[in-house]
Amino acid sequence: MIPFTMGKLFNYQASIVTYPNDDYSYMDHDLKNKNFKLNFIKKRFKNHKYDIILYLLRNSRSIDVLHVFHFHDTLNILIYFLIYKSMNWNGKIYAKLDADYDLTTFLAEDEGFWPSVRNFILKYLVDVLSVETEENYHRLLNSNLNYQGKLIYMPNGVDIHIKKNQIQTDNKKDYILTVGRLGSKEKATEILLEAFSKIKDLKNWKLILVGDFEDQFQDYVNEYFQNNPNLKEKVYLAGFIEDREKIYQYYAQSRIFCFTSRRESFGIALVEAAYFGNYLVSTDVGGARDVLKVTEYGELFEIDNVDMLTNRLEDLINNWRKYESNPNQKMSLMEENFSWSHLCEKLYKKLSE
Repeated sequence: MIPFTMGKLFNYQASIVTYPNDDYSYMDHDLKNKNFKLNFIKKRFKNHKYDIILYLLRNSRSIDVLHVFHFHDTLNILIYFLIYKSMNWNGKIYAKLDADYDLTTFLAEDEGFWPSVRNFILKYLVDVLSVETEENYHRLLNSNLNYQGKLIYMPNGVDIHIKKNQIQTDNKKDYILTVGRLGSKEKATEILLEAFSKIKDLKNWKLILVGDFEDQFQDYVNEYFQNNPNLKEKVYLAGFIEDREKIYQYYAQSRIFCFTSRRESFGIALVEAAYFGNYLVSTDVGGARDVLKVTEYGELFEIDNVDMLTNRLEDLINNWRKYESNPNQKMSLMEENFSWSHLCEKLYKKLSE
């Protein structure tokens, strides 16, 4: 969304460099703009690192801003940046960290050889560096790394306002929704399912699970229904949905969004759910605190604490009128603080300094 928005709003000729791993047909619907395109590269080598190096050797002089992600692979990042800067010293490097707690801890280290290499990269090669949560922003800002005013707080955003007229939030149903990689260790979907099964009186409420999943999770769900046959009409496994508008419909219809992740860099689903006026029940990971700071509509619970989640969901179900709020108000708050146009304007100004 960042290159798309920079092209759309600030006239950058933006492109994403990738392998042709998909037909990317969905982009023709959601990300169509004359200033944005996909730039496919061939797999000339068995190692993608050499393909990246070849691309940079051929194209660095024509790239005004090189947008990269992560700092996991310090050595190769150094090589990429040195190639780019040696061929285009006036070009700028923007690094989006997409960082969770572990990565920021890794980056904040200031003793040893690799931390000194990262320090060199940050001081002499990177022009703008963004991190997604306020907590990680302050952790890095207070570390001994040489950011020299290059670090900015830039959460993941939302860009759904183009759907606003088609998707209404005034017809919400008694749905508890979760969206993500169902059954993965990080997402901890089983915690939500266990908690839901312990709620004494579900009334008319249902649990909707949207996202891709592997056979192992399907086996878990089958056993779950064997142990809880009364929930077959209460739990709906929607699976993977490619059409974003259909996912937005689920957000728009749901009252509660539950996020049980054990770790996250940010959690884009939290932003989308908050945009559609969902009451957030989330673990304290990623950008949960940042989103709740804006909407003041939701709460946090302990990671892997099934009983705590059960109690909170039970209270919400039994006393929903007390928690119900105007979703349009939340939508406006999210647009003001988390729209990609608002966030990319901050990046544009930083790159223009």
